[in-house]
Amino acid sequence: MRGSYPLAIAVSLCLHGALIALLVYGWEATSKRELKPMPQVVQAKLVTLEPKVTKKKTPPPKVDLEQKRRQRELDRQRRAQEVKKPRAVEKKPERDEAKKTEDELKKQEDQARAEKERQEQLDRERQSAFEEALEEEEELLDASEDTQAVMSVAQAIRTRIESVWSRPPSARNGMLTVAQINFVPTGRVVAANIVEGSGNAALDRSVLTAIRKVEVFPEVAELARREPALFEREVRTTLLNFRVEDLRQ
Repeated sequence: MRGSYPLAIAVSLCLHGALIALLVYGWEATSKRELKPMPQVVQAKLVTLEPKVTKKKTPPPKVDLEQKRRQRELDRQRRAQEVKKPRAVEKKPERDEAKKTEDELKKQEDQARAEKERQEQLDRERQSAFEEALEEEEELLDASEDTQAVMSVAQAIRTRIESVWSRPPSARNGMLTVAQINFVPTGRVVAANIVEGSGNAALDRSVLTAIRKVEVFPEVAELARREPALFEREVRTTLLNFRVEDLRQ
């Protein structure tokens, strides 16, 4: 039994190899037999040969240098504007502050100018008031001096008249006679009248007689020479009071 196994295996291998050879060679023969050549059909086609046209190369479009330059300029300006915009926004408060400062300075200048004008006006008013007061004082002084001069002349006239005045026996103390005397610049009396009588005719006539006796008054002439306006205003026509006061009763 053990000697039959190798024989059996050998026989089995031979049978399988024969079967495989048969299958391979048989398949190739069948395949060769079945393949038939296909008829070849030739198709004719008319070909028209056209002359070969050489295509011209299209030149590149002409560039408008001027337009390109303007475009570059516009682009540059746009970029510049874009750059400046933030700066403008940033500088706006500075401009506002500068304008505010300028307005404040102008306001201060206007106030200073107004204050200066007001001070100048006050100074002018003070100066004018001072000058007016000075003029009034001078006028008062002049008036006082004029009054003193007139009073001095009037007293001189009275003294001269009373030095030659002879009172009548009928005169009584307290009697008053007011006489008006008209002078010329030489101091001479040109007229004498009683403007208010004493009630005693003899006394009134005695006053006029004394005035005519003196006739010329040097003090009047001196005043007329030194102050002609004052003479014309105050002395040319002079009123004098003659009162009887020193008679023994």
